[in-house]
Amino acid sequence: MAWNITWRKPHKKKYGYLKKSYRINGKVLTREIYIGPDEVATKILTDLATRELIDETDITYSGETILEKITNTLNFEDILIEYTGDEQASRALKNVIILMTLFKESKRRLFLKRLDKSIFKNSTDIKYLEEVYELMDLVYNRLGDIMYDLLKNAIKQHKISLEYLMVDATRFKVYKDCETGLIRFGYSAQKRRDIPQVNLVLGVNEQQIPFFVSAHPGNTSDVAMFSNFLKTMRSKYQILNDSVDHKIIIMDQGNVNEETIRYLRWLIRYDFHFLSMVRSSSVGRFAKNLDKSEMELIYTREITKNKETRIYGKIIEAEVYGRVSHVLVCYNQDVERTKNNSLDRRVEIVKQKVSSLNKKGGSLDGKCDTVNSLIAKHSLKRAMEVIKNEVDGVIELVVDKEDLDSRRKKFGFFALFTHCDMTPAEMIKVYKSRDLVEKGFQELNTDFSVCPIRHSEDRRIETHTIFTVYGYFFVSILRAILKSGGLEYSFRKLLYTIKSGRSVVGYYEHELFKEKRLYVNRPIKMSDELAEIFRILKIGVSRYNVKLEPYPYNAE
Repeated sequence: MAWNITWRKPHKKKYGYLKKSYRINGKVLTREIYIGPDEVATKILTDLATRELIDETDITYSGETILEKITNTLNFEDILIEYTGDEQASRALKNVIILMTLFKESKRRLFLKRLDKSIFKNSTDIKYLEEVYELMDLVYNRLGDIMYDLLKNAIKQHKISLEYLMVDATRFKVYKDCETGLIRFGYSAQKRRDIPQVNLVLGVNEQQIPFFVSAHPGNTSDVAMFSNFLKTMRSKYQILNDSVDHKIIIMDQGNVNEETIRYLRWLIRYDFHFLSMVRSSSVGRFAKNLDKSEMELIYTREITKNKETRIYGKIIEAEVYGRVSHVLVCYNQDVERTKNNSLDRRVEIVKQKVSSLNKKGGSLDGKCDTVNSLIAKHSLKRAMEVIKNEVDGVIELVVDKEDLDSRRKKFGFFALFTHCDMTPAEMIKVYKSRDLVEKGFQELNTDFSVCPIRHSEDRRIETHTIFTVYGYFFVSILRAILKSGGLEYSFRKLLYTIKSGRSVVGYYEHELFKEKRLYVNRPIKMSDELAEIFRILKIGVSRYNVKLEPYPYNAE
């Protein structure tokens, strides 16, 4: 609440007041605190601005204030009240989610340490840490409904792009030593099969605002998760069905199979269109009769000042999963060069290994096994064969040049397909935007710290994960608002900037207040960047906030 300094001269003398106005049920009300005649008031105002306060401490306020402003535009607390039926619990939940978004700490530490140093301390009515988990349980069964309501309100209140929807799935590691209904052991990036994990499906728009999220057991296939997403979109996300003329679902080849594509084609009647990559194993049949010189330049991206990557493309009509589709065959010379160099390097590694083994002693069978393992490791089984030469006591390597040449002819090519009419440039631009959902997963893993997940129960693991996506949603909305105001931020820089504002809080005593002390919240001067964000969001920052509190007399 912003307080202003007011001076009055009722009897030719000057008297000072702290005054604030606020609105309740449409009525404007006013509160005042008398701070004395001219000289006394001036001294008190000077003290409030410069003097060290009683029990003075620093608290965070800027990140909480900004994200609370965003959540208020989305009626987040009202949404929570609808599903919990408890106003105090909903306010506490909202505050906990905001703190989770701002600070990479466990909920135990957020509650026991961070909350006490936050502006939310006096508005979060939680007495015990266990209450946080009870509040999580209150909304567990309505997590999807809450996300949908947030999206509906965002579309009404902000300029949300509804042209594209990019969808993908990923795994999140969970710190558990056993499997549960949600946690399953599965593969990691290092190809280990014993990593406890939870799968997540995420859908974002080109502003990187998440529209959809759902959690699945760690061993759920991409196809199964994607099918669940499509059914949910059709049956529940009516706001997208009604608000957008052309919805384009963008998929990577990992999500593609005949059943999924058949379902996507069926969704055309609901104005859902799709653009997908053709599986790499099928690209050859589309590219084999194409002349590279006839392909037009459809995409360029600068890598350095003296280097850029170029993609050429041509649309053909071809059958994909039983129906003729528009297939965009693309060619990237840089990718071709990289893959050729990689293939040459792998072939040379095997050749050198054979030469090295032939110079050493040992059994031919052992040498063959070693080389065959190396061939398999470098995916060269169809191109190489190891033969034992019993006469000379060596092993020989037979290289199938036709197989290698066949591979080289496919290098640099990839293909996209769709049923809707788009130019080659439009198709590649739309597909490239899919990288945004990958960036979303990176943000959740890094700046929003969805991992490590250390909850012990499935429902709380899932709730924790979705809460993190709520925070990602709020910050994405904030980024979109700031971009429209001329400010562009990465998620990391934005979170750092909005957290940078701090306040000094404590008590001020003066005989004027008799048996009361003046509680003071005095914001420290913020950076120009943070001040500009406050200006764009139309958040007023007072020099200090105050309230009179009874003096805490000693019981004796």
